[in-house]
Amino acid sequence: MKYLNLFLASLLVIFSSCGDDLDDNIVPVYETPIDNSVVTNYFPEKANNYWTYKTENISSTATTIGRDSLYVGNDSIINAITYKRMKTKAAPTGFFCGALRNNGLRIEGKLMKLTGDVSVNVGASLPVAFSVTDFVIFKENATAGEEFGVTSGTITDATAIPGYPLTINYVLKAIEDGGLATFTSNSVNYTDVKKIKLVLSVKVTTQVSSPFGPVVVNALDPAFSDVDGFQSVVISDQYYAKNFGMVKSGTKVEYHLNPLLASATIPATATQTINDYLLTKLIN
Repeated sequence: MKYLNLFLASLLVIFSSCGDDLDDNIVPVYETPIDNSVVTNYFPEKANNYWTYKTENISSTATTIGRDSLYVGNDSIINAITYKRMKTKAAPTGFFCGALRNNGLRIEGKLMKLTGDVSVNVGASLPVAFSVTDFVIFKENATAGEEFGVTSGTITDATAIPGYPLTINYVLKAIEDGGLATFTSNSVNYTDVKKIKLVLSVKVTTQVSSPFGPVVVNALDPAFSDVDGFQSVVISDQYYAKNFGMVKSGTKVEYHLNPLLASATIPATATQTINDYLLTKLIN
């Protein structure tokens, strides 16, 4: 299964006034510009840096253990902007390396931005694939609960479920989820850790026949969807440690299909958990 493989523009608003028009009781406020020369060190992005991860893929029937290797490759120019091309030694088995593989990554001040392709198979019959440009996957100085990365769109797929053309509306968010003074993962202790949550929500509709003609129905179970018909099908908790990079990722992939569309070959529900644990690193 291939998993989820991030835009925030800085706006400096300067308010100024002068001369006799300025009320003596009003103090002008000047916003401090963002200094992009001070870069985050929660993901060291120098060429040839690498990380290896132990991965766990846990389903209802089995647990599969794997090993992923991620490294910072060559410079790549995308839309006249320089990115580092992220590479893997082999096809990834975990979520994090699958998200970054062959995509462009760049650090801009306290932000980490991803440009490339996102591909998620939510179960065997619900593929979700789209592109992102400068999607912010990490923000060191995010405020509590801040949604610092958001992108959305619509995909059509006529072949995923035979006889049911799908319209897939998606929303991908990156959210600040707290900081930890200390954190332990895979028996290793880390300090100064930032937690990020990635959430992919989808609304899937299709057409079914009726005596009155085609009718549009929600392909996902309304009992597990929000008021707008969206289900959160991928939720990934990621932990970044200063001077280390991403040290732990815990991801849940889950869907609940409309019972009217379920069949022997398309389960009504499916759940998978993917864990990534940092094993080794080389930071230049």
